[in-house]
Amino acid sequence: MMTLMQGQPAAGHISSEVRFYTVSDVMEMTSWSKKVVLRLFNDPDFPAAELGKAKVVEAHALIDYFSVRRTRQEPEEDRNGELKNELKKRMHEKAR
Repeated sequence: MMTLMQGQPAAGHISSEVRFYTVSDVMEMTSWSKKVVLRLFNDPDFPAAELGKAKVVEAHALIDYFSVRRTRQEPEEDRNGELKNELKKRMHEKAR
């Protein structure tokens, strides 16, 4: 796990610490194979990023991703569209 400190807390989250999980971290947390986790990290809907040569995912983004993906109340198309819009919005906000 990688950790960065920031001066301002992220919107909606109390901690000012930003935690990133690597492929290995997600493999350990989920007990999934490397192949499955890499497929997840390469999915365009998954909020992964590259930090140097390492693929990482921010902790809150990972939680949000699985929270949305596990909700079966909406049709698949609508849920994925909402997820993409939310991720684009967050990435735009972080870029500021």
